Amino acid sequence: MFNKEGADIAIKQKIYSPQMVRLITLRAIVIPETLQEFLAWLNIQGGKKPDEHQTVSLEFQKDIRPLFPQEQLTKGINYLLINLLNKQISVDSLYWLLTTEGSAWVYAQKKFITDVKYDLQLIGDYVTRRLDHKFFKCRKQVWTTLISNWRSIKEQNHKSEEYQPFAELFEKFQEYDLAAYFYQVSQSNVSNDLFYNIAYEKYLRLNPNGDKLSKVLFYEVAYQEYRNSNIVVYGLLIKRKPTFVEFIINFVIQGLISPSINFTSNLIKNTIEFLVDLIKWIFKAIIWLVCISMGLAAFGFGIQNFGIFFIIFIFYLIAASSKK
Repeated sequence: MFNKEGADIAIKQKIYSPQMVRLITLRAIVIPETLQEFLAWLNIQGGKKPDEHQTVSLEFQKDIRPLFPQEQLTKGINYLLINLLNKQISVDSLYWLLTTEGSAWVYAQKKFITDVKYDLQLIGDYVTRRLDHKFFKCRKQVWTTLISNWRSIKEQNHKSEEYQPFAELFEKFQEYDLAAYFYQVSQSNVSNDLFYNIAYEKYLRLNPNGDKLSKVLFYEVAYQEYRNSNIVVYGLLIKRKPTFVEFIINFVIQGLISPSINFTSNLIKNTIEFLVDLIKWIFKAIIWLVCISMGLAAFGFGIQNFGIFFIIFIFYLIAASSKK
């Protein structure tokens, strides 16, 4: 039906009449698989003000948005997640779609984020079991690599770098837990600033009725308690990236001090073992010398006594023969 109205021709020939802009916009909502093509055709670029054609589309989206449920709009976003993994669209394009005033997909942003959180929690709880696609809110293809490498990712033996765009997207949304999760998945650590933000949110959750320190005071005072604390997000331990000073200290300790300590400890250990063996040898030598000396003394004593007995025997013979 859309092609009969000229949608395919408008896309191929880049026809941007107001009628065609509205037609392609409606097509992207009704057929979620075409949302990527819609963004490319409309030349969506993050950080730029909407041009004339984009403005026409946004005004039309605002008018027709109430006609479509959030589920319908979320379907299109789920298709874009796969495109984002495959680097067929940019983070800025998807962010533009989900944040620009007037965009119909803005109203599906919260549900989209909630669905991602639900799926990650599901993976963290049941990844060891076989999960059917019907259990996921997002399309299971989005999480295939994550699920298959989950154990290695948890043990920090594997990095799934294709998920880094997810980290960048959720960092833009200031969804720090999600951003940290995907940075950990893709880079095996998170930046200090992001880790501090998560620690601050953790502090607020643990102190809902207490004094809520500002971030500045938190960094100076309360933050120290959370600086090296373990933060787990959806079953994944978040590792803070060491600062430059910490990197140098670790390098010195591991590269210079540790080998020196190991060398010294091995030297001391070997020296002690040598001295112990030497003392054992000397002790054995002394025992043998004592035994030999005692043996020689006994032998000498025996010989000496035999000589006296022999002399007495001779004198006895002489005396006996003289009497005769």
